[in-house]
Amino acid sequence: MGLLRFLAKRLLLMVGVLFGVSVIIFVLSRGFPGKYPPWVQYLSSLSSNPSPVVIEQIKAAHGFNLPLYEQYFFWLRDVFSGNWGISVWAGNLPTYTVFAKRFPLTVELAVSALIVTLAIGIPLGILSATRSGKLPDHFARLVSISGYSLPVFWLGYLLQLLFAYYFKIWNLPYLPSSGAADTAFIGTVPVITGIPVLDSLLEGNIPYFQSAFAHLILPTLTLSLSLLGYLTRTVRSSMLEVLRQDYIIQARSKGLSERVVIYRHALRNALIPAITIMGLIFAFTLGGVVVIEYVFSWPGVGWASLQAIFVNDSSFLMLFTIVSAAIIGLSNLAVDVIYGILDPRIRLK
Repeated sequence: MGLLRFLAKRLLLMVGVLFGVSVIIFVLSRGFPGKYPPWVQYLSSLSSNPSPVVIEQIKAAHGFNLPLYEQYFFWLRDVFSGNWGISVWAGNLPTYTVFAKRFPLTVELAVSALIVTLAIGIPLGILSATRSGKLPDHFARLVSISGYSLPVFWLGYLLQLLFAYYFKIWNLPYLPSSGAADTAFIGTVPVITGIPVLDSLLEGNIPYFQSAFAHLILPTLTLSLSLLGYLTRTVRSSMLEVLRQDYIIQARSKGLSERVVIYRHALRNALIPAITIMGLIFAFTLGGVVVIEYVFSWPGVGWASLQAIFVNDSSFLMLFTIVSAAIIGLSNLAVDVIYGILDPRIRLK
């Protein structure tokens, strides 16, 4: 019951946070509409020039002719009915349809980058802590410092230049530098999850899988290298602190092997601070990494939000912001629950 009560409280808190975020982005979007009023997006979906009567009907249906605070409740009504407006930049398609089509591609990139980051960052941090002051430690610190010091857009272009351009000139196997798959394969696999790598496996289309996987390598590597430093440094500092604790000294005095001491006794507690970084990394990547998606022309929601900014598509940006806030809230909730699992001393009250 303690865990269920805790989850209920956090979910209610998250609902309050989302409500506050929705109010802020609504005021910013509707209170400062810029060059084009929000109702113009609904007119763009019509096949011909609308008459003044039709314009007034659209305004009345969505509350555009009412004060700002009353418009918010009309907007909430539309949102809960699945109507997020029209995306002008996407050819006047419903905003939710455009977002739902591109969000799985961002999930694919985020999950793959998170897997690579965890697979490299945690062992590298452990190695750096257990070999403190030695060559492996210096190597790990160099990798981590380089990871969060290099501008991510420059790192992306550098990897494109090496693995996509120079490898092709040198007649070596090269990697694609843009898109999520070769255009020849687009549409050849039914959309099941919207994730090309997963859909191609489910359908048994190996050529499409190879193409999608090859396109995924460079953006995943770029994103992982930019995030790797934070996780590695956190694991290293946490492991160094844990290894100085009395219970670690006692475990070693009992004659336990160093592997058992590190992975059974030290790592469990050392991962607690790293869990926070993992949650932030996942929320950051899943919310849409605009720079990475722009550099590699990755057709996810990050790239789409940038296109929406260019044409003042407030409907798409509002949906993008709400989903990003929900992802961050759920990530923080998952982190708190994992805290209690890893360390019984942390009580979920």
